[in-house]
Formats: sequence, structure tokens, C-alpha cells
Amino acid sequence: MISDISEKELPLLTGKSIHEITLSNGHLTIVIHDFGARIHQIFAPDKYGTFENILLSKDNSETYIHDGGYYGVICGPVAGRIAGASYGEIKLDANEGKNTLHSGSKGWERQFWDYEVFKEKEKIGIKLTLKDEQSGFPGNISVSVIYELEGSCLTVKMTGISEKDTVFNPAFHPYFNLTADKESTLEHILQTTTTKVVEVDEENIPTGNLVPVGDTVYDLRKPVSIRSILEKNPQGFDHCFVFPEQDTKKALNLFEKKSGRRLTCITDRQAVVIYTATNPEQESTISGKKMTPNRGLAIEFQELPDIVHHPEWGTIELRAGEEKTFISTYTFSVESE
Repeated sequence: MISDISEKELPLLTGKSIHEITLSNGHLTIVIHDFGARIHQIFAPDKYGTFENILLSKDNSETYIHDGGYYGVICGPVAGRIAGASYGEIKLDANEGKNTLHSGSKGWERQFWDYEVFKEKEKIGIKLTLKDEQSGFPGNISVSVIYELEGSCLTVKMTGISEKDTVFNPAFHPYFNLTADKESTLEHILQTTTTKVVEVDEENIPTGNLVPVGDTVYDLRKPVSIRSILEKNPQGFDHCFVFPEQDTKKALNLFEKKSGRRLTCITDRQAVVIYTATNPEQESTISGKKMTPNRGLAIEFQELPDIVHHPEWGTIELRAGEEKTFISTYTFSVESE
């Protein structure tokens, strides 16, 4: 196996730099930052063998402190929204109106992680670790994220253990554009095995209803283009789609014909948040220009949002001393015409 590891520093704040680590195994190349445990770039080949970055990636590292798009970071300890910025007796940072989004303004995406790289016979990867003392969630929570390359597969493994009873629902937050940002995502073809969608109110807070997707725009069980989704729902998706509990192969597929790139995801999570970025934040500079609608598709595997207020959906509780692990895989392939 041909593998390569390199490092450099990027500016962030006065006296602080981001460490950027590049890992390549000849099939894929990933670029990781220790700030936010971010995957900054993924280089994958198209059907002609050309390697290009298929993530939306912020140009200026100095803007990461105020990253309203959460590009490629690990959101945690709890991804998604928590209504009223509280649960039980715990009060949290309200960073989206009266609610908490992605764990508030001091979540894991705003913190520096320790890291170490590793090589094995068929694998190359990086392990990032953090002891969270800032987010405001009970803890302290010790978390590790492993990004591992094996062939054309990227595995993302997140493990948490806490000193106190707490909650644990992290998510990797990449935006994919399989054209390498040459075109919008409108011609991307999306398919999942999800059967329900979480109904939300005007603040994007779950109402408590899980709605079957049959005969709705949210039915992604057969391949459908982003363009056709937007024709039926011009606001696009910022919705949580629920996998069947008994499903042993929770899957999502994304395909783009011109490049021939296909992404196949398998997860052990309850759900996936799909965000078409139809109404995105527009402060970030991506590939030399301001962020614009429908340039990337955010795919966020996680447990159900605001589950702390809906125990009928399960639990994200992490008991003191208990270890919990989540694993998702991202396999890249190409299809010729």
C-alpha cells in the first residue's frame, strides 16, 4: 500500500495555529484539522481518474472561530437542536434564538483536539482526542474520533466516556459536492433506506411526530435528484430522516453522472439529517467565492434531534463510566457511462 502523511500549520488566532494533517493511501486523500476535528478536504477520483476535493471547504482558516456552516467538523457532544436550551435541570448555551444548536458556542467544533496518526498493514488514519471542559454539558466527557482510510473507504468512529451522567450524540458534518464544486448539487441523485421524517415547527424543533415518508417529497427510498426535490419543495431539506429500527443496513447513496462519482454510506445511527443548503449562511468563502445555495449536500448521521425531550424515541444518555461508540463508513466508487 502506498501511503503518505504530512503536516503543516495554518493561522487561526494570535498565538494559536491549526495543525493540518494530510493522509493519503493512493485511493483517497483526506485533510484534517485539529481545531474542530474537521475533515477539511476529501480527494477522490472521478471516472477519468482525476482526483479532486469533493467537500465544500472554507478558504480562510482564520474564519473557523465563527463557522456558521459547520463545514466538515465534529458537532458535539450533542448535534442538532435542543429546545429551550435545556433538559432536566441542565441549562445550556442558547446560540440559535432560545434554543441550542450543535451544543452551543463552545461545542467540540470550536475546540482544539490532540491527535496522533497511525499506519497498519492495510489502513492509515488519525485518532483525535478531547477532554471537554468547555461546552457546558455534564462531564467531563472524554471523546475520541478516528478517521481511517482502507482502500476507497473512509471510516468515522466516535467514542465517548464521561465522569458524570451526561448525553452523547455527536455528528460529523460534511458538505458533499461530487462535481468538486464545478456545478451545483442539483443533478446529484440521492437515495436512502429511511422510512420516516421528523416533523418540526417554525423554529425547526421536533413536534414529536415521526411522519411516514410514503407519497411525500421526503420519500428517498428510490433514487431522486436534488432538482426534483426542490421542484416540489423549493425551501429544500433541513430535515432528519429516520431509519427503520430493525434495519441492519442503514444506507445512503449519492451519485453524480458527469463525474461518475458514487458515495455509499453505511451507519449504525438512528437517523440522518440531510441539509440541501438551499438557504445557507453566506459569510463563508468556499473555493474563492462566497457560499451560495445548493452548492453542497450536508449529510449528518446522528440520533434523533431533541431526543432529550422525547424519551419515546430512545435515549442519548451516557452513564458515568460507560463507553459508547458510533461508526459510519463512506465508500467512494466510480461508474463509467
